[in-house]
Order: sequence, then structure tokens, then C-alpha cells
Amino acid sequence: MTMTTPSSEAIGASSELLRSRLSAALNNLTVNVGRPESSAGGQRALNLFLYQVALDPSLRNEPLDRGQLPPLWLCLHYLLTAFDDSGESDSEDAHRLLGQGMAVLQGLNFIKPPSTNLALAKNPETLKVSFDDANVDLLSKLMQGSDEKYRVSAALQVRPVMVALDSPPSYAPLVKSIGPPASPGIVVLPSLGARLTKIEPARFVAGQTVTVTGTDFAGFDQVVLGNDTFPFTPGAEGVGTFTVPAASTVAANGYGLCLQRTLPTGRTITSDALLAELMPTVATVALVGGLTQLPPPGPLALRHGRFQVTGTQLGGATASVFASLFRDGEAHGLYPAAATSTSTQLDFVVPPDGALPPGNYALVLRVNGQQAIDSPALNWL
Repeated sequence: MTMTTPSSEAIGASSELLRSRLSAALNNLTVNVGRPESSAGGQRALNLFLYQVALDPSLRNEPLDRGQLPPLWLCLHYLLTAFDDSGESDSEDAHRLLGQGMAVLQGLNFIKPPSTNLALAKNPETLKVSFDDANVDLLSKLMQGSDEKYRVSAALQVRPVMVALDSPPSYAPLVKSIGPPASPGIVVLPSLGARLTKIEPARFVAGQTVTVTGTDFAGFDQVVLGNDTFPFTPGAEGVGTFTVPAASTVAANGYGLCLQRTLPTGRTITSDALLAELMPTVATVALVGGLTQLPPPGPLALRHGRFQVTGTQLGGATASVFASLFRDGEAHGLYPAAATSTSTQLDFVVPPDGALPPGNYALVLRVNGQQAIDSPALNWL
């Protein structure tokens, strides 16, 4: 005897998941599900039309577990159509909206359904969104309806969507737990976890997109950089990207970088680690107040005083921060950051016994051993 499961509603849940992700990414834009002509309601909107449900040929006979009947592995084919505020799909505004919707879907790439989505929660793989060829013959056949109007659209597919039946296996059921009846038992993953091979670039600044390559990235959705975590976006098989936000206060340093995912039990699992070097950025360098000349006075008299550096990932007073001033290929002084420094502003003092001759100097800054790329000029006059 077989019984239906929540995954039997996976087709409708997939449409709703696409609709909600599109709407949220486009400032709660109206996204309808149905035939394109039924969505021209006089408002700016996108329409998703599920026109084909096909079996996924690559997974057709793959069971979830040996001894069980294979579930239905489906490939869902959609049309994405855009409408302007007058209900037209062939205007410039509709074309702009269509491009925005396609950009959102391209950015989604892999969709991990939330655990609250019971119809898709047990899907063993993340849903892959890819575009198909929406040629004239396809659109002409599908645009037959009450208005019989040709509407330019984009075609896409979502796969693999699993529809499983609750059928008993042909062998004795597996023991899921050796603890109390309420225990979920041991979670077994189909791999040893993610393995990293390369970070590119290995030295980067905040705001820069960093590519991570390796194996078995499925399910890993976070990057751990030291004690901080950032979202990880999967791409092609064994490739993903992440970005440290420019506004982040994490200090420049060399960190062990690894990928992380949360298991159904709430515990986390991480990959092996590679060295990633986050560099500081320097925005400005300027004097603070006037400089004091040492006797004897004159245009070449040595000067001492204070200067200030602004930027990001500067570490502040608790980091190992040093600045040096270069002129004519020679370094002048090695100045530690003052106690008043923050992660975006560093204060330095050139003491009287280290007074410098007037001129233009290039700033070289190192935070926790990481040197800033930019070396702005400081006019020491």
C-alpha cells in the first residue's frame, strides 16, 4: 500500500517558491501564476506559466534508497512574461521588466527551499533554475487562448523536483536512532563534506567578489572567515562565490576560510580550510592640525605632528597596525596606531625625535600583516 506524502504537492510548491522569490527580489512586485492572457489585469506584473511537466531523464530510475521504488523526478518548464501598467507585454516598459525578472532568476541559480516548505523540504538536491530556448514556434503554440495574442516571453526550467510515495522498502527498515523514541537519529550525508581546492583571488578587499572552487558544495550556504560568517552563493558544480561587505567591521588579516552548512539536527558541519587574506583599504590620509618645526627655523626645518588615515578593515587600536612614510625610495619611520583609532579611522603621531623634512610622502599601511594596495600622498608641510 502506498500513501501520498507532502512531496505530492511539490509542483505547486515549486511555482509558489519561484513566485515568492521573484516578488521579493523586485520590491514585492505582483507575480501571477497562470496563462499569460489571464494576468493582463491593468497592472505592472510578471507572469509564470507552467506549460510542461516532464520526467527528468538523468534521474528517471534513481531511488532514494536501494530497495525502494524510484520517486518521480520532474523537470518543470515555465514561461516568464512581463506586463506593463496598461496590460501590454510588448512595450518598452514590459521588456525592461522582463529583463529584470530574468536577471533575478539568473541570480537565484540554485534555490534551497526553506525547511517550512514541507512539499520541497525533503528534496535531496537544491532546485536548479536554468533558461531554455523560447523560440517562435514554442511561443506560437502556447499563446493560444482567449486573446490568441503572441507575447514575447522567456522560457526556463526548474529541476529536479521530487514527488515521492510513502512505500515500504523491500528490506527491513533502517534503524534511525539508538536513543529515545523522539530522537531524530544520526544524520548521514551522501559525501564526506565539501573540500576546497582554490580561492581566487587569495588576497582581496571588502566588496570584491571572491570565487571558491572545490568539490561536494551541495547544501553549503555560508563562508566562515575567522569568527565571521558571510552568505555563500553556489554557481556551477564545484564553484561558488562570496563577498565581504564593504561596510563590514572585520579587520584585515590572514584567515582560515571554510564553508559551512547546518544539518537538520541544528548542528553545523564545515569543510577543510584554506588561507584567505583580507586587505585593508585606504580612502584618505591628511594632517591633523599644523606641524611643529624644530630649530633652526627655515624652509628645510624638520617637522613633527600628527596625521590621520580613513578607510575600511583598518582594525583599530586593538589590531597590529603600522604606518610608514616613503620618499625617494626610502622609508621614514614606523608608526603604530594611537589608542584613539577605530576600524575606519587611524591616528598616528610623528614624535619630535623622529621629525621629518618637508615634502610629499607616500603612505604605506599594514594591518595585521596585510598591506593596503593604495599608497596615497601626504603633503608634509
